[in-house]
Amino acid sequence: MQTDLFDTIQDSSEILTVSQLTREIKSLLETRFPPLWIRGEISNLRVQPSGHRYFVVKDSTSQIKSVLFKGDFSHLGYTPKEGDECVAFGTITVYEPRGDYQFRVKHLMQDGTGSLRLQFDRLKEKLLKEGLFDSEQKKELPQFVRKVAVITSVKGAALQDFLSILKRRNWTGEVSIFPSSVQGIKAPKELLSALKSITKVGHFDLVVLARGGGSIEDLWAFNDESLVREVSSCIIPIISAVGHQTDFVLTDFASDFRAETPSAAAEWISSQHTKVKDQINNFYSRLIEIPKFSIAQLKDKLHFLEAQLMNQSPKSKMENYHQYLDEFSQRMNRVVEHSITHNRYKVKSLGSRLESNSLKSVLKRGFSYIENSDGNVIDRVGKLKENDIVKINFQDGNKNLKVQK
Repeated sequence: MQTDLFDTIQDSSEILTVSQLTREIKSLLETRFPPLWIRGEISNLRVQPSGHRYFVVKDSTSQIKSVLFKGDFSHLGYTPKEGDECVAFGTITVYEPRGDYQFRVKHLMQDGTGSLRLQFDRLKEKLLKEGLFDSEQKKELPQFVRKVAVITSVKGAALQDFLSILKRRNWTGEVSIFPSSVQGIKAPKELLSALKSITKVGHFDLVVLARGGGSIEDLWAFNDESLVREVSSCIIPIISAVGHQTDFVLTDFASDFRAETPSAAAEWISSQHTKVKDQINNFYSRLIEIPKFSIAQLKDKLHFLEAQLMNQSPKSKMENYHQYLDEFSQRMNRVVEHSITHNRYKVKSLGSRLESNSLKSVLKRGFSYIENSDGNVIDRVGKLKENDIVKINFQDGNKNLKVQK
């Protein structure tokens, strides 16, 4: 028998390692089961310093190890606690080091809301595939809102918050209230009727669906399929302002704009009003400045033309000529004065030269000269004759002399 068993082992297929077997099991499990929902009680909850959570989801007869990683937990909006009845969405995985199969939780909610959340997700997926939430479907909100239709409960705080913000921010438009239940069995029908009434009236710039925060059950009316389709097809732009920041309803996806709260919707409307008002004031200021600027330009042009006219006038030309003559006269006077001074210098110089060459100056230097009886200077001996009477001139006087042989 031992030999036969050994032979059987020898003839069997490849012997797998534990890792290989675990990997095969992992592949089979993870491909066999697509992402799915499970329901049970949270037990043995452990929160690691890393932020990951490990626990068991159990019912009356079975349990499955589960892990909720930090990244998935941060998107929940719900903190699981020991003993919570829950509905979890995720995938079957195998943790190879220990050979444990486990449920990796991608989404987690307390049971009771689980069935509603499942309906929400299924309807959202259906309408998404039909294109009701496409950006091409959405209408552009008006920049200047004057008439707003608000669908909400007249008893709720959401309406008072909405109106008080508009008043505080000095919005001067017109608000029409279309009363409706915002939770309960009658709410979907009343909301739908109010929206259809607004469409029939047709003179509103904007519609606001408003409600304060609450549980998924409280907000369920805004997930009604008929209402969501009407919101998507409405010819008037719609703001969905339902719940708080973390609350989402299907009218948020079908509307043209989602406000986190009714107060946020009022702030958006009033901010657009303020923006347009500021633009108008700016245009008005610029419009006022235009005449001032134009007048200043015209004044500058007038002064320029006046200056040109003054330059071209006969009086201006005569003044210019007078000025020219004055300048010419001054220049001529300077030339004449210079010429006179120069000539005086020349005359004086010539006078000095003449003076130095005169007979008087020559006589002073010890010379003398002879004149005949006719007063002519005798400058050669040949002009003298015997017995002629001549006059000899000296520096200090003259004498008559008789010429002898």
